[in-house]
Amino acid sequence: MIQLGTDSPDAPRVLDLRLAAPAVGLWLVAFVLLGGTARVAAVVGLVLAVAAVILAPAVRRPSSEGWAAPLVAVLVCASAGAFGVAGRLASVEGSATVAVAAREGRAEMDVVVTSDPRSRAGPAVPGRLGVIVEARTERVVVDGAAHRERVPVVLLVAGEEWRRLVPSQRVRLRGKPVPAGSGELTAALVLVRGPPEEVGPPSRAQALAGVARERLREAASPLPQPERGLVPALVVGDVSRLDVLTAEDFRTAGMTHLLTVSGANLAVLTGVALAVGRWCRWPRWCTVSAGAAMIGIFVLVARPEPSVLRAAFMGTVAIAALALGRERTGIAALAATVVGLLLFDPGLARSYGFALSVLATAGILVLAPRWSERWSARLPRSLADALAVTLAAHLACTPVLVLLAAEVSWVAVPANLAAAPAVPAATVGGFAVAGVALLSPALAGALVWLPGAAVAWIAAVAAVAARTPHAALPWRDDLLGLAGAAVLAVALIAIRGRMRRAVGVVLVVVVLSALVVHRIAPSWPPRGWLLVACDVGQGDAVVLATGAGRAVVVDAGIDPVPVDRCLRRLSVDEVSLLVLTHDDSDHVGGTEGVVRGRTVHAALAPPGFAATATARRLATAQVPLRTGTARLAFTAGPWRFTVLWPRSGAPETGSNDGSIVLHARWTPADDGARAPLTVLLTGDIEEPAQRALLSEPAVHGVDVLKTPHHGARTQEPAFLAAARPRITLTSVGAGNPYGHPAPRTWRLLESLTTANYRTDLHGNVAVLSGPDGPSVAHRKEDDT
Repeated sequence: MIQLGTDSPDAPRVLDLRLAAPAVGLWLVAFVLLGGTARVAAVVGLVLAVAAVILAPAVRRPSSEGWAAPLVAVLVCASAGAFGVAGRLASVEGSATVAVAAREGRAEMDVVVTSDPRSRAGPAVPGRLGVIVEARTERVVVDGAAHRERVPVVLLVAGEEWRRLVPSQRVRLRGKPVPAGSGELTAALVLVRGPPEEVGPPSRAQALAGVARERLREAASPLPQPERGLVPALVVGDVSRLDVLTAEDFRTAGMTHLLTVSGANLAVLTGVALAVGRWCRWPRWCTVSAGAAMIGIFVLVARPEPSVLRAAFMGTVAIAALALGRERTGIAALAATVVGLLLFDPGLARSYGFALSVLATAGILVLAPRWSERWSARLPRSLADALAVTLAAHLACTPVLVLLAAEVSWVAVPANLAAAPAVPAATVGGFAVAGVALLSPALAGALVWLPGAAVAWIAAVAAVAARTPHAALPWRDDLLGLAGAAVLAVALIAIRGRMRRAVGVVLVVVVLSALVVHRIAPSWPPRGWLLVACDVGQGDAVVLATGAGRAVVVDAGIDPVPVDRCLRRLSVDEVSLLVLTHDDSDHVGGTEGVVRGRTVHAALAPPGFAATATARRLATAQVPLRTGTARLAFTAGPWRFTVLWPRSGAPETGSNDGSIVLHARWTPADDGARAPLTVLLTGDIEEPAQRALLSEPAVHGVDVLKTPHHGARTQEPAFLAAARPRITLTSVGAGNPYGHPAPRTWRLLESLTTANYRTDLHGNVAVLSGPDGPSVAHRKEDDT
């Protein structure tokens, strides 16, 4: 365990802040100028340089000894940063890639891959390019003219051939560049259809790193999920096999930083290398060389992400200080790291990952030693160190975290504290497995269970923390929210004695009062809800309450995370029946979010569904699958369900008109206090099926209609008119590319009733029943 205290209990801690102000000045200038043009950045750089030259003679004057040198240093660094931004922006603005992107033409390109391909955020959507590859152009051919240039581009592609690429490989492609946005250091987004035309070999080092990452994934394959995906993620930042629900657990628990390899991983590995050298009594130069080699290997295998670069640069400064016999670098090393990296890559000034990495490190360096010394009088030293590091890092990062999550988490500190003992074992063990895998994959497969056990503990901590009620408090995710979080963090650090205790008591009282009020009179879900249309984006997910903690779920949306979140908010931990109306991804893509962590007694799907990938996932989860056709009836709690469609004997089809159509009737136990409720759930049926269903008495006159096919144009007006709904629910994603709901359909719905609700506008929509009939309550996820 690393000790955080000073060498002597009585020795004052002196922070070397000489480089801090220049680093901050450079960062702010680069951050602001990245949103402009090269000309503006060059002018600002020139003005700052002139100001530095004018003030330079004052440095030698005794009267200005306290302010001149620091101010000149800030101006020089800020000027260098401005010129660096100007140079990068100029190379992008003058490139042929930007010119062809402006007119959205087509080009042939030779590019060099600069990062591992990764999946686009969110679930896969048919017809959408689902893989992102960052690259650098080498040659661009436009209208027969070849241009030699080196500018960053982002490739939007699809296909396994792209996923197998590794950094340093040269690729030839034909695509359509489109603008990436003004003030960006990325020249263009390139839409590429089909596989790469020519692929060159990677460099030897990158090939070896790629093999190490691949064999680590293979070694982790025998592990169960989520450990199978977490071992590569925690060790080398490879999230390609990470389960989306596990990633959401880590985000909710405030443990996402563990999935982005950074200083903690490098500190552990470098510390092991240095400890081995000292234990073996190697000469200093040999021990230092071992630490430096570990830094190089780590960056190569984990890839030069912003947090990795920060850790590697700072580690290199620390190693150099060790070689020179000056081991106390701390804040000076961090400031030098910020200056060096921002001059090397100005784009890091707007990187959340870089900012969080720097803030966490600064918090640990400035706050943790003092807190650890104070708390070690009452706690074991190892626990005091761990608590100080965790709290300092979280407090320092909070102002930026609120911009990302719109919440302040109180569970993050205890969760990270509980996971901390397992992180070194997972890191060192996983890295060792990756090394062994290069020589013996079979032996690596046997050894991976050791880091797998540590990772299992970390995953369990994240899962428990994520499901802790009221684990985070809502917060503004704008500049005002950032400023408020920063002021609160500084106040908690700066105030002393009775004032700190008073502020702490006030905060505890406010938080506990809010939790008690929310528990007694929760704003969501409304008491007595019968049905909720979950806001899952462009997809369907409807929940019908069948008892305390139990429900029937009809469809699961496209993404496991939103439907899991919706069911968690509704306190549903037992699914009486999961109905999957048809096999479109926007109805079955989130099935894992329904199944995971819940008891699902059975699933119902249309004919032909048993051969689908979703059916295989249900079988793996040991969920019995039944086929639903017309006239099938069943009850669940106070609900009686009848399948109206598809009719028996109809040909099996994967089309929208093969959707299961359900009629549901809720009968209250308290006669007279609430009226019965009828619901028609229509999947994605279109005109042919709707016309056929006009002969069904059950579709005539219902209280609630789930609008068919997200309100698409494919509606039979007579069917909607026959339903005569008192309330319509349209499950639709904001800004969806299909134009749902169609204006014509929406006008039809408005002619039938004034109670029309859309998940893109109203969020989660709940239907309740009273003595006079149904009523509606709704809430968007970002409502506070």
